[in-house]
Amino acid sequence: MQNADKKNALYFYHLYTSFIGIDTIILRKKFNVLGFEFKIKSQLSIPLLWLRQLVFLIKNRRAKLIFCMFGGYHTIVPSAFGKIFNIPVIIVAGGIDSVSFPSVNYGNFNKKILGKITEWSYKLSSVIAPISDYLVNSEYTYQPDDFPRQGFLYHCKNLKTPSKVIHNGFVLEKWFYNNEPRNPNSFLTIAANLDSISRVKIKGVDLIIETAKLLPQCNFTIIGRDSDTSALYAPSNVKIVPFIEYEKLRTFYCEHQYYLQVSMSEGFGNTLAESMLCECVPIGANAGAIPQIIDNTGFILTKKDPQLLKQVIEKALLCDKEKLGKAARNRIIENYGIDKREGEMLKLIDSILV
Repeated sequence: MQNADKKNALYFYHLYTSFIGIDTIILRKKFNVLGFEFKIKSQLSIPLLWLRQLVFLIKNRRAKLIFCMFGGYHTIVPSAFGKIFNIPVIIVAGGIDSVSFPSVNYGNFNKKILGKITEWSYKLSSVIAPISDYLVNSEYTYQPDDFPRQGFLYHCKNLKTPSKVIHNGFVLEKWFYNNEPRNPNSFLTIAANLDSISRVKIKGVDLIIETAKLLPQCNFTIIGRDSDTSALYAPSNVKIVPFIEYEKLRTFYCEHQYYLQVSMSEGFGNTLAESMLCECVPIGANAGAIPQIIDNTGFILTKKDPQLLKQVIEKALLCDKEKLGKAARNRIIENYGIDKREGEMLKLIDSILV
């Protein structure tokens, strides 16, 4: 129900996730939030969605804020509308919208038209609010097959739009470990859309499968199997299971001793942070925001290489898992609570309101 005392904010996204819900809660502190899901069924559906967006924007032209999750096809019309009618536009850069990885055909800036549309959206917006420093302009050394730097400032030349990094925030009491029995030598990773070979590689699932062959004494669970898993051949110590409902993920975190986040690129690493709150020992790639999140509470893989990951895992098997698990939880509590994101986001909104 809308509050007559509040102005409207329009929220544009291409797929509803739990973090859309979190930011909606934050925005509702100041606004009535009206959402628009830009669900692309095919390339031919995009012009119709743009038209529907325009109708939605005209109908709600008295809105005081336009808020967009990720940059892409769904942000060009709202950004242009906001520019023309002097409505502030915030785009939350989240990952794929700030990178290009030609080796695996990943990233908005790996696609000519989508890259241009993303760039125009950023240039027309009032402010970009990336969820990590990595998405702005960062050195990239994890593997040698792509660009030596990543981030929207690297891929968008002469971009003048101001930006403010505001990390993702987590509902801390939702994720916890209650001394449930953990499976010994157990490793978990979560990656959606594993019917796509590009997703398999960008999320490091190919690396995990190759490394698992070298570590028969360990057990690996990969959550995210889709309808077609023909591209994935896994050894017997790797279990690939269908995607799990969000509300049931805590059980899986707490069943495993370690969480693997060996993605080639990661805007933030939401499941990594959730697993750390559940006191899993984190093992992550030197890519994206992963090292910043883990800091000194886990283990970092410097290069994408199965032998190196084997060595990292063997070192992790000898660690004080209880001590590191608790340190990992405290790391997220101290730095990435929802209250911190709420405070910084509302401060940013206040600074740009007309």
